[in-house]
Amino acid sequence: MAVLSLSGALLAVVAALAGKAAAQLPQAALPVQTLVTFGDSYTDQSRLTYFNANHSYPPLHYQEVYPPGAFAANGGASWVRYAEMYGNIQSYNYAVSGAACSNALTGKPGQGAAVFTDGYFPGVQDYEIGAFTADWVLPSFGGTYFNLLNPLTTVYSLWIGTNDVGVNSLLTGNQTAGVTIVNVTECAISWMQQMYTYGARRFLLQNMIPLNLAPVYAIGADPLDHYWPVVHNRTDYNIQLQELVMSGNALWDLQVPAALTSLPGASAAVFNSYGLFTDMYNNPSAYLNGTAPLNVTGYYAHSDSTGGNVYFVNDSPDSFLFYDGLHPSEQASRQVAKEIVKTLNRTSSYATYYGIW
Repeated sequence: MAVLSLSGALLAVVAALAGKAAAQLPQAALPVQTLVTFGDSYTDQSRLTYFNANHSYPPLHYQEVYPPGAFAANGGASWVRYAEMYGNIQSYNYAVSGAACSNALTGKPGQGAAVFTDGYFPGVQDYEIGAFTADWVLPSFGGTYFNLLNPLTTVYSLWIGTNDVGVNSLLTGNQTAGVTIVNVTECAISWMQQMYTYGARRFLLQNMIPLNLAPVYAIGADPLDHYWPVVHNRTDYNIQLQELVMSGNALWDLQVPAALTSLPGASAAVFNSYGLFTDMYNNPSAYLNGTAPLNVTGYYAHSDSTGGNVYFVNDSPDSFLFYDGLHPSEQASRQVAKEIVKTLNRTSSYATYYGIW
């Protein structure tokens, strides 16, 4: 954490205390100024890249000290970058590509960052929350934590689930024994509860997209992708994945408002990523704008079964809903950003709001 002078630290604590107290009062929500994001490759800009390139953990205040320059998994800038521009807000991004909500539930040992415990991907519970608290939360004093970000104008978002329900996880039976989709969705609620203890009061949960439409999971015949380089029953797994995603999203619709009953002063929104991506799939001309024919079933960046020999099918990535077999395109990410900004302003038709938002 950046070093503060004694007077600066005291002022920060006083401000945090005042903000925390004010956050408990029933009042109209203030405009959002700060967005703190958690999740996986759908949100990460460069944290996993840093882990792998430097064989070390990103430093404190990584985003501010080392502005990310790497391409996100969509081939360009993550939706968070666009939300900053569209909404004139400050963001702090703690998402890590490959992340599960918890490695204790759906971790993939030996497949993630070599420097991380047992080669797991740094997960939400296993790394991301801790990275945030190291940057912004003062040590506990009398059992109370002080968050240096204003709770009235800061929203904390989580977009997770893609790695928890897919290949090498729930879909293929590779989760920890006994773990189900219920445990995965409850993990996201645990994130809310933990962040609440650190001073968060406004939450945004982005539910799972229709992963059965992603090329790597779609029924249509396609060359083996490096995300799933073995022959498998595409139809059977496609149906199972759709059931997992829809069940998980339905559980969140129940769990989020239920969780708020034990979080005084908190509010939340559930963003319907599933609905947005379904609309983009069914009506691409309203969302995609490339110069080539619009394409929602294929993808822009192809590779061999090892992830090498990458080639692009044309020079119009914005014509595609998916950048590669698993990840939405940058143009799709722009659409996510637009709707998230609307959600922050309580004007998105894709969001359901709970409490004073």
